[in-house]
Amino acid sequence: MSPPDARGRRWRRRGRSAGIAILVFGALLVPLAAQKLLPEDSAKIVARGWELYREGDLKGAGERFASVLDRDSASLAARTGMGFVSLHSDRLVGAREHFETVLEANPDLTDALVGLGITAWLQGRAAEGRAAMARALELDPGHEDAVSWLRRMDAVIVERPPLVRPDRLQYPARVVGDRFEIRTADGWAPFYIKGMNLGATLPGKHPSEFPDSTVYATWIADMSEMGVNTVRVYTIHPPAFYAALERHNRERPDRALWLVHGVWTGLPPRGDYRNQEWEGALFSEMRRVVDVIHGRADLPYRPAHASGGYSADVSRWTLAYIIGREWEPYSVLEFNRRYPGSHAWEGRYLRVRDGNAMDAWLARACEELIAYEVDAYNLQRPISYTNWPTLDPLDHPTETTVDEELAIRRGMGEQVTHIPREYDNDAVGLSAFLVEPTGAFPAGFFAVFHAYPYYPDFVMLDPAYESAASSMGPSRYFGYLRALKARHPGMPIVIAEYGVPASLGVAHLQPQGWHHGGHDEPAMARIDGRLTREIAEAGMAGGMLFAWIDEWFKKNWIVLEFELPPERNRLWLNRLDAEQHYGMIAMEPGEILPGETLGERLLSWQTNAPLYETEAGTLRAAADEAYLWLLLERGPDRERFEELFVGFDVFDAGAGDFAWPGGEGPHVPVGLEFVLRLGEDGVRLLADPPSNAFRIQAVREGLPGEARAGFSVEGSSVPGLFSGRVERRFNGPYLTRPNEDGRYDTLRVVTNRPRFSRDGTEFLALGYDRGILPQGGPPDGLWETLEDEGVVEIRLPWMLLNITDPSERHVLQGAERVGDDRWGALRTRTVDGIRIVAAAQSGSGEWHTWPADGAAERAEPDAAPVGDPSGVVTFSWPTWEQPEWRARRRPVFEEMQRVFESLRRSHVASGETP
Repeated sequence: MSPPDARGRRWRRRGRSAGIAILVFGALLVPLAAQKLLPEDSAKIVARGWELYREGDLKGAGERFASVLDRDSASLAARTGMGFVSLHSDRLVGAREHFETVLEANPDLTDALVGLGITAWLQGRAAEGRAAMARALELDPGHEDAVSWLRRMDAVIVERPPLVRPDRLQYPARVVGDRFEIRTADGWAPFYIKGMNLGATLPGKHPSEFPDSTVYATWIADMSEMGVNTVRVYTIHPPAFYAALERHNRERPDRALWLVHGVWTGLPPRGDYRNQEWEGALFSEMRRVVDVIHGRADLPYRPAHASGGYSADVSRWTLAYIIGREWEPYSVLEFNRRYPGSHAWEGRYLRVRDGNAMDAWLARACEELIAYEVDAYNLQRPISYTNWPTLDPLDHPTETTVDEELAIRRGMGEQVTHIPREYDNDAVGLSAFLVEPTGAFPAGFFAVFHAYPYYPDFVMLDPAYESAASSMGPSRYFGYLRALKARHPGMPIVIAEYGVPASLGVAHLQPQGWHHGGHDEPAMARIDGRLTREIAEAGMAGGMLFAWIDEWFKKNWIVLEFELPPERNRLWLNRLDAEQHYGMIAMEPGEILPGETLGERLLSWQTNAPLYETEAGTLRAAADEAYLWLLLERGPDRERFEELFVGFDVFDAGAGDFAWPGGEGPHVPVGLEFVLRLGEDGVRLLADPPSNAFRIQAVREGLPGEARAGFSVEGSSVPGLFSGRVERRFNGPYLTRPNEDGRYDTLRVVTNRPRFSRDGTEFLALGYDRGILPQGGPPDGLWETLEDEGVVEIRLPWMLLNITDPSERHVLQGAERVGDDRWGALRTRTVDGIRIVAAAQSGSGEWHTWPADGAAERAEPDAAPVGDPSGVVTFSWPTWEQPEWRARRRPVFEEMQRVFESLRRSHVASGETP
């Protein structure tokens, strides 16, 4: 019979997410008229420059545009690109020169007019900016960027009463010994931080696109309900956030949320933190942060930043500042090499007597912020800078630098072909303990660490932490925390990030099962709760859990090369990406199939046209922002299937494997890249070898000595655990080829690479098989059955099928070779859909196929397996530019509510403010 239409209904309404649109420069396009003027090779370089620009790689984009201009200074497309790179980098004079040059050659290029208009407005030339935008709208009445900017230019500056500066220095919070104190009506009271990190990027949005006031108000109320007493933001948010925080705190003074405010920055060029332009931009941002919390800032639009008129004064509830980011070790090493004689800083408020150049510079940077707030407002509050274990002041004998490791390996006789892709995590340190407040800074200084239980490896490998135990039992993480505390006597330490994600994918394994991913939601709740208790028991001044919501734009090292195009990963949820699943609030696709149980979802499934409908059963498919969904219903009165194969041809019907795994079963009508196998031992996805994302490469074979397991993984539900002298390789070139050998790979991946301690001890690599699918319903399981009704439902995360972007149906196909056994940029192709076939064997040994037997046969028995896809259905799904999603409290919300309440009771009993 002819298969019915099977393009797959999509039960959704697009664009349901709350939020306001804020212009992102990535939306600006290369002027098509200018692009046509370029030679073909130059056009490709310019196009790549715009891709890098949209990804946020300004350096790479600028290099591409500049290379074209070096050959053809009249290239209007490259010149426009350089203008926006300069504008995005706050180089307004250079941006103006580029845009004016373009418009002299062609005064009707709208993107250059918009760029000039933005530049003029940021330079204070409002009339010129409006004129340029108006001209752009004459040429293109629907130009969204010009419309948006004209609205901003017409915005009214907030009117405020005159500033009354206190006669005496004020500070609402201070550091005393190991703890914080806050000023209350009854005097100073101890304060323990029960904090939450607030990232605010909703699904489908760029990081610079913020939610509206209603969303902020809801989040703040929910945090308060959860027991959070402190919220941390990394950068300036829109005025709506501060207004919502002020309103909540005035209405609920008993549940007020204190604010820890960050000052965000990128890394300086060439590791020079004294670079005049970069440092000046950072210090300007500090002043903006101070003005914002005092409600006295009018911020014009800047690329990738919040803007508007700030009138909500939340300074009385601002506990502290944390400047900067997780500084990269290589940049700190470079800075220290640049300024080898810089060991001290002596300021009015802070001093460093015997540190390194970065220690001294960080104290100077903090001094800049303190001085501005005192001079402008006569207020202070505690301050610190971000740090993490890779730059902690401790010594870790199990952590070699890359150079040390290579020396050890070559000394063993190994021919090293692949250099480890990792930071030197114990090559240099930063010590907040060296920063001393002077008498002019009574608010005080504290230490900040982002500390997770699964990284770096020395947290799991150093013998000093192996025997540690909190009151809850053995814990290497607790041992590390205690070592940090011992190194900072008499100084508060705040663990400003911690937690585990509820992703299906695992990025790093940890001995107690506290992995970087791979947790179901109840396990995530238990682990986050225990980490919170151990932070308190270790003597810290508080902790701030990461994070409030899932953020789809985040990227993790083990999958980021496969999220292509990279700027579109915000539009879909990668269940293999650990960084996207830390939220107390899950941000997940909307209900494509309503119903909490499979039985309840069956009714919705029936409204979806089948891919195949035969006497043996019916196969259906559906798609959402996270999964390809499959449903197989056994035909009435059909005996139970002993084994089920589902095959996926994701790229070319004439390429891939034309046999089922092991050569079992009937002929396959199309070449398969992936096969799902369901049997008595569960469900597993297998890959035709050229389509496997990774190759597990044995290393150091035949060399002397034996590696030992650095740790064993206890009580873990992570599937297919393995260890060995192996490394992970990209399995390029990712070009599928026709074959019929029935040989398929497991989807094993190395998460913890092999390592060496400084004494030469070799530790085995660890990994798992991400093709073994966990049983259960959403959100934690990927397959479940109703055996009595002969039904199996399966959910496949897109990346398991090499779908690099389901929103545009991009499929991995190809890679750039950069050397022997080395691969660079991965390539994708856009497809109309994927072909799905299936075969099942009943208990009597009879095979059933979808499409039915004989629907597609090879034309000549002895011919190459080109495949005739007659009767094979291509499952397609609509593309999208706005995802549908819903917010849901995870079990961790209630668990943290209980933990925070227990901490409140214990700290109140000891005299602290809750």
